[in-house]
Amino acid sequence: MMLLALLAAGCHEKETHLSVEPAQLVGKWLRTDSQEAQEYWRYHSDYTGVTWDEADDISEEESNMTFEWTLAGDRLTHVFRGEQGNQAVPKVYTITAISETAMQWRDDYSITLNFTKIE
Repeated sequence: MMLLALLAAGCHEKETHLSVEPAQLVGKWLRTDSQEAQEYWRYHSDYTGVTWDEADDISEEESNMTFEWTLAGDRLTHVFRGEQGNQAVPKVYTITAISETAMQWRDDYSITLNFTKIE
């Protein structure tokens, strides 16, 4: 019985981790897995960023959804600052794929988001 448990544990795929460089994120990304939203994310080289949704009739310049970001291997963390009290609200994602033109994240609830780099 224990041998079966060990064999079953050994059959699981090992999770691979990407080595992502911060420069790969810098630029403007469009979320491509949402049919309703026109959600954009911009990453600056100074580890700040902004996100906005044109479906809400908000432009990049009008957005108050600013964040600081860090990258450790494939772990991408956004820290949003709240309007009241400037409280930090972190969101952590795992980058599962990245190229010059496309990126994919997965959150801790296994929700996947897909992006295309447009600038």
